[in-house]
Amino acid sequence: MKEIVKGTDPGIIISLTVLTGIGMLAIYSAGTARGAEDLIVRQLFWFIAGIAVIYSAQMIPVTSLLPLSNLFYLILLLMLLLVILIGSEKMGAKRWIEFGYLQFQPSEIGKFLLICTLARYFSAGKIQWNDKKVFITGFLIAAIPSFLILKQPDLGSAVIYMVIFLSIIYAAGLPGFHLFNISAIFFFIFAGVFGIQMYMSALIIYGVAVFKFSKKYYTAILLILCVIGVSLSSNALWNNLKPYQQTRLLTFLDPEKFSREGGWQVVQSKTAVFNGKLTGMGFMQGSQTQLRFLPEGHNDFIFSVIAEEFGMLGIILLMSAFSYLFYRLTKIVSKTGSRYLYLLGSGITALIAIQTVLNISISVGFMPVTGLPLPFVSYGGTSLIINMFMIGIVISLGKHKKNI
Repeated sequence: MKEIVKGTDPGIIISLTVLTGIGMLAIYSAGTARGAEDLIVRQLFWFIAGIAVIYSAQMIPVTSLLPLSNLFYLILLLMLLLVILIGSEKMGAKRWIEFGYLQFQPSEIGKFLLICTLARYFSAGKIQWNDKKVFITGFLIAAIPSFLILKQPDLGSAVIYMVIFLSIIYAAGLPGFHLFNISAIFFFIFAGVFGIQMYMSALIIYGVAVFKFSKKYYTAILLILCVIGVSLSSNALWNNLKPYQQTRLLTFLDPEKFSREGGWQVVQSKTAVFNGKLTGMGFMQGSQTQLRFLPEGHNDFIFSVIAEEFGMLGIILLMSAFSYLFYRLTKIVSKTGSRYLYLLGSGITALIAIQTVLNISISVGFMPVTGLPLPFVSYGGTSLIINMFMIGIVISLGKHKKNI
């Protein structure tokens, strides 16, 4: 036990304590405003349990995760199917499985299971990126659970699953130009929603980029035709989205115009952020939070609560803790000698970092609302425990130098 505690990076534990500490203050403030003072007690319990999980995860021989990766994928698919069949419904969405008083969200657990599966697939032998089967198979591994999550519906988590795929293939050595084109295809799926001016601007920028970096002109032309075709066929995807998901994308473009249809939360979130200024309005003194104008202040929009009540100084402290956490995780992963463990650690680090960036971007109106929590800060047991577990796995990577 002493060896486990001794081998734990103290900087990571300090960063996590700062993040969860700031989160608990915001959770208490937002919860009290809505008569839910018990939220802080639950979050404190989950944090203590999470610290225990970090140390417990370090006892797992990470090399044993490789042969179990295919089983993990089967478990992931079964859990997502169970959600559709017997999941509990809240606010029109089936995302949870309940066992008496306990409930968990399989899509959160599934993020780690998907990372394990993709890390195994892309670490098996030397990858030939010119072989389309390699990419297509990897894409399907991520796309199938992503589709099942979209049926819950949970657009935010479905997008994260595909982002995990992009992160893993980039860490596996996919050339940057290939990643740029794949990301562009994903963007142009929704490009039509953003209006003709933004669509044409994006298409021109993309066209200039591919002509500059493509080795052959006909390759650039084919790529441009491909994204145009994808964007023209995006109407089918748009029609399959739930009405509230369509509204979220529309309100991202003009939240004030669509305030009554769903842009209200975006407007209030941005107002809360700008209310904070340098030092904030004070703990439990934020107008948007305490007057209950800000929705989901304890969860999806917790960054806005922090910005309003603690101001720019609070944001700097929050971002410093996140930055140091990512620095320590990246340093551990970069020293890992095993290709599988390197991809596993890279996927975990990228997942936490991307969710952080997306949540903050949503809070300030830079991204459409997708219902993603802020890691280690937002209220929620499943998310916190899974993130803590993954942190423990990354710490454990530094203790295993053997190539697999």
